[in-house]
Amino acid sequence: MEGKEARYYMFHRLGQWVAGFTHALWAITFAVNGVTVMAYYNIAVTLIFAVYGYFWPLRQGPMWYIHLLYFVEIPLHALLGTLFTGGAAMFWLFPLVPATACLVTPQFSWARKTAICTALTVCAISFGVLAIISQPWVIMPEAAIVFLFIINTTSVCSALVFYLGINQHLVEVAEAGLKREYERAETLLHNILPSPIALRLKNGERVIANEHREVSVIFADIANFTTASSQLSASELVESLDLIFTEFDNLADTFDAEKIKTIGDAYMVVVGVPEEKRNHAEIAIELATEMLSAAETISSRTHFDVNLRVGVNSGPVVAGVIGKRKFAYDLWGDAVNLASRMESQGMPGQIIVTENTAKLLSDRFTVTPVRYSAYKPTSDGPEARLLTRIVPRCRHQTGPKLCIHGECLL
Repeated sequence: MEGKEARYYMFHRLGQWVAGFTHALWAITFAVNGVTVMAYYNIAVTLIFAVYGYFWPLRQGPMWYIHLLYFVEIPLHALLGTLFTGGAAMFWLFPLVPATACLVTPQFSWARKTAICTALTVCAISFGVLAIISQPWVIMPEAAIVFLFIINTTSVCSALVFYLGINQHLVEVAEAGLKREYERAETLLHNILPSPIALRLKNGERVIANEHREVSVIFADIANFTTASSQLSASELVESLDLIFTEFDNLADTFDAEKIKTIGDAYMVVVGVPEEKRNHAEIAIELATEMLSAAETISSRTHFDVNLRVGVNSGPVVAGVIGKRKFAYDLWGDAVNLASRMESQGMPGQIIVTENTAKLLSDRFTVTPVRYSAYKPTSDGPEARLLTRIVPRCRHQTGPKLCIHGECLL
């Protein structure tokens, strides 16, 4: 028995011991005042509680016994107590105890709980009416009635507070757990998808696809990854990649760029998606430069040489969510393919861009033409397939030196 059933059993076993003690008090009271039928009844019930509690350890007894106690014995005793002593002793209130306890019973559906609570409440009202319209079978001393009144009202009120408190506590625990899980799910979803896209997905959109006319796509790749990775253990390799890509993630957040994915040792990020940015090209170049600086810093602090190549291209893309399980937010279009090819044409420490990106940059950046690459152009690609390298002027003194085919241009 585990989880909520174990808690339910523990609570009701505690109630069993309290009920056994209360039945013992009733047995003594009835015996002293000569109500032998009720005295014997309460002695028998007390013995049953004692035997059951001794032979069945906590959390191992049959559940039907608990249900029998709550939904049969308590109403039966309430009826007998009302008939023998009248309404002043308050026995007629006791059906409200199992009615409240039913709320924390996990085996029952809400429909069954509602039916049981309604039936027990009707019992309590009926027993109260019976106490008003009929005379008690036994006339007990006033002191005995007062004593029973104190025992019964204390027992009923304590039980109601106990079970309602348990129910409230369980509700608060459940709500706190749901809130934690919701926050975890939200965090995970927003780590996978941009916030506007995540909101659309939660709102039930089945097909999410948008055309973005002006974005800048960055591809970064570790040039010596295969050689370097062969010298590291599996855990060291993963730790190194995690260190690099975590730093890139932080930079993407700083520049308000959208990380798309990692493919092996390659990192893809875009500026201008899902929200447009007029200066997306300049932001992309600044981000790419910071990524090179971060790679240099990581190389100097670790045993892993991060020789980064970076390619940037600007243009239209289609962005959307694909997949039913393990879905992903991705980009498609020639702008993406060209950015990837720019990265593959470069050498470590380079930022290679297309003319599409170069013409969007202000004069803060230095653009140097390089020879045409061997990539196969597409029919609708840019007319000029000119590769350039770009360095922000403010970084000439501190930024990494970028070279074209081994020739330093700084």
